Amino acid sequence: MHFGRYANSWLRKASQKDPNQMLIGLDARTIFAPEQRGIARSLVQMYRHLAQIRPNWHVIAYHREDSPLLPDNIPADWLDTRFIEMPGDRFDAWMKMRLPLAAVQDHVDVLHCPANICPKWMPVPTVVTIHDLIPIDMPHGQQPGLIKRFDQSVKHACQRADAITCPSNYTRDRLIADYHANPDLITTTHWSVTTDSTPISNQAQIKDKFGIASPNTILHFGAGEVRKNTRRLIKSWSMLPYNLQEQWQLIVVGLDFQTLYELKRYASSLNLGNSVLLYDFIDANDLTSLMHASDVLAYPSLSEGFGLPILEAFAANTAVITSDRTCLPEIASDAAAFVDPTDAQQMTQTLNAVMSNTKLRNQLIAKGNERLADFSWQQCAERFAQTIETIARSQDQNIAA
Repeated sequence: MHFGRYANSWLRKASQKDPNQMLIGLDARTIFAPEQRGIARSLVQMYRHLAQIRPNWHVIAYHREDSPLLPDNIPADWLDTRFIEMPGDRFDAWMKMRLPLAAVQDHVDVLHCPANICPKWMPVPTVVTIHDLIPIDMPHGQQPGLIKRFDQSVKHACQRADAITCPSNYTRDRLIADYHANPDLITTTHWSVTTDSTPISNQAQIKDKFGIASPNTILHFGAGEVRKNTRRLIKSWSMLPYNLQEQWQLIVVGLDFQTLYELKRYASSLNLGNSVLLYDFIDANDLTSLMHASDVLAYPSLSEGFGLPILEAFAANTAVITSDRTCLPEIASDAAAFVDPTDAQQMTQTLNAVMSNTKLRNQLIAKGNERLADFSWQQCAERFAQTIETIARSQDQNIAA
């Protein structure tokens, strides 16, 4: 079954390359997507640091974009972009056949599939990054065919991949328990902050831009997805004492237009007035400035794979309220106020406690600063590099045998 990869390794070995030099094939479609979300931003950061700690390595970034833009601060002589296409692509043939075939043709040492899915055919050593199992745990609103495809891909990764990386121990433990993955082949590579820690606009400017009139604000990254818990957070907000609603405003950003329309009607039905401000997707620079201008981040998600906004709040000296579910306690540790995300009344009580107590907010901020020191892209990239090197050594041993 693995003859193809052994043959490829033999051809690579025949050239007697320096063992410190590696050729990595990367499924870079996430990086070059028009809108970069958390997974894409994190992938770029890790590869930036990988270029610094393994400068003799080389990466081929496979993509499908007509005019891809190379991510900033990744040396052009370290990473090549390569367009590969699958005319009439049906049944995800690009992932199943075209990507692994390109990896064979380019004689890569390792293929990295960084966005939860991978090909069933793995003719070269392959490392798969599985961020979460959200499509399985929270199937609401998702097409059954896509859920099935995701589940099958995770099974293939756990059965066939040479290594798996995860951004949290929570996801790692789930793969071991639910998919019987080999614990020795799964490495946790915790992420770090992906945004610039320096706000572009001062607080007065950003508050004026977003119509913030109250002296205190709570920021929430909203979505139409049930797991983001935006509707329940608004319900919890409506149960706060009136004097707090006068002194504070809840700022919700990141809503698609349909969800924005629905939540505006919902907030209006609760007579919330201007105490809740709802916005669609906003510029990344404005988002950083909003985080710095906010007193609290409300992040009561039902399910996450890592929880990047928690670290970004820590970096911005913003207190955090988050969920007691999935990976979020692992990331926040003791630096957040935790809520049961299914209990609107308890969320209201926690909001009230944090909003009413400046000393508590300052304590959470101080603990957040301490917790942030436990996460670094340097460490993440080093653990990933060691995973790649372990795979390479294993392949050399197989060929020698």
